Amino acid sequence: MDSTELEAFLKKFYAARIEGDVEAIGAMFADDARFRIVGSPEFSMLATSVQGREGIMSLFRTLSDSFALDEFSIEDLLMDGNRAAIRWSARVQNITSGETFTTELADFIEIGCGKIISLNEFLDTALAG
Repeated sequence: MDSTELEAFLKKFYAARIEGDVEAIGAMFADDARFRIVGSPEFSMLATSVQGREGIMSLFRTLSDSFALDEFSIEDLLMDGNRAAIRWSARVQNITSGETFTTELADFIEIGCGKIISLNEFLDTALAG
């Protein structure tokens, strides 16, 4: 995947994520991919790590059911070969409480054979609940 294809792939991934399209998100991950929300599980239920497409889709379903995203913006996108670092922002609504906040996140993504094989996400786990 060249840099133009990688950028288009990533934009498609984030569009599906903002829409909460779990099927489209799942199709973009390799069977044995890993997704990690970096943080301390002692302090936040969001800090977790899952492996495998089904587990990742289940986690994205939970995230989509819990948080609505809008006002999305890619702030920085750095690509190096099959890896990308993305700093993005969004307004987040906690669906249960109705509370909204704007935050920034940082994702580190590795692609292999046209699929995401690793996604490490850094976010303010305390702010998100």
